[in-house]
Amino acid sequence: MTRRAAPRDRPAAAGAAGRRRWAYRLVRNTVLWLIPAAALWALLTPSYNRFLEIAGQNLARLTESPDVTRLVPRDEHYALIGRLDFPASREIVGSLRVTDLHFPVIFLVALFLAVPETPWRRRLANLGIALVAMAVFHVVLALFWVKFTYATQLGAWSLERYGAFGRNFWGLGKHLLDLPVKLALPFLLWAGFYLDRLLPGGDPAGER
Repeated sequence: MTRRAAPRDRPAAAGAAGRRRWAYRLVRNTVLWLIPAAALWALLTPSYNRFLEIAGQNLARLTESPDVTRLVPRDEHYALIGRLDFPASREIVGSLRVTDLHFPVIFLVALFLAVPETPWRRRLANLGIALVAMAVFHVVLALFWVKFTYATQLGAWSLERYGAFGRNFWGLGKHLLDLPVKLALPFLLWAGFYLDRLLPGGDPAGER
């Protein structure tokens, strides 16, 4: 015979069931939002790439004197990394696929718009904050790509101007930011707003 739940256990069981239903709706809604989010990202990518090229170049120049870094658009997706202090024939020292810096935005938009039982004003406000945080990250990632190129990809020039610490810092930093951090950041930002709704004692219908 199955023991019937004690009265004090029923609210906890109901809360767990509510969180499971909320999580299921979140996953379903996220899948449905992926295609619209991808379409919007594809539409805005050329303009956003240009923003990142300008912002990344400006940030790189804050770290150097004189200002020599150039990020030059090659096409809609690629930028060339150049240095004004190199001869014209060797000015271009690398390239960067700018679009690869920010494609996880698709998941960010889908996740934030998919949150069930949350007013649209709150969803959009939270999404706006998360997008600003992502944009700051993308500019920093562009800087690490530039510095990684300078510190590790230019042979004797890199060895002469960057010590072991500098080469490791920019090299390891670029690889960490460009793989695990870049891919995890949309989910970490989402968790900062909504993870409590999935935890025991959390309210799936909370206003946050």
